[in-house]
Amino acid sequence: MTDLVQLGEDLWVARRPLSFYGLQLGTRMTVVRFGRDLMLHSPVAPDDALRHALAALGDVRWVVGPNRLHHLFLAPWVDLGAQAWGVPALVRKRLDMSFAGVVGPGMPWGERLAALPTTCIPFTDEAVFFHAPSRTLIVSDLVFNLAPSAPLLTRAAMSLARGYPGVCCSLFERVLMDRNAARSDIGAILDWDFDRIVMAHGETVTDDAHGALRRAYGWLGLDR
Repeated sequence: MTDLVQLGEDLWVARRPLSFYGLQLGTRMTVVRFGRDLMLHSPVAPDDALRHALAALGDVRWVVGPNRLHHLFLAPWVDLGAQAWGVPALVRKRLDMSFAGVVGPGMPWGERLAALPTTCIPFTDEAVFFHAPSRTLIVSDLVFNLAPSAPLLTRAAMSLARGYPGVCCSLFERVLMDRNAARSDIGAILDWDFDRIVMAHGETVTDDAHGALRRAYGWLGLDR
């Protein structure tokens, strides 16, 4: 069975286990449908159950690597016929892959799924997305929201890294961020009218999502 779950109009997610340096963080793929075409954000491995579930929704047309770190399962989907899109740092990193383009202006789905390539953390080079029909913000590592049911070691390590509990960013983001660029990036994201945050690691935020992001980055001294 697959854990493909519908969250909103033309929007689904699938979760999978994922270990990162020994920490069980889990990962989430987001599926956005445009007519019969499907876009997979931060795709997970294409096992038979998932492929069958997606085929019931449409055709996987595009896969997106939203930052430099979220790329492990792009190539298998490309081998199955999907076009790959990635942020510039990922395109430079994965020279073994053929990318149709970089995330930004000129993407094939246009404004139906708005994208903001952030500039505040060049190392990860993350792009965030806004799906207006479902009022959903889609991120990868911009924020975390690990559940209390996460493994003890994961919660302890992320707590030390200030990435737990609740909706928050970790020390990694705080240390590496260009704060002036971050104020601009987070401010632009907060201009979107979202009431849900879907993230790669942690629970989907459905309660005061806009305020949760603002509070997670309150240390930037945002005006809003």
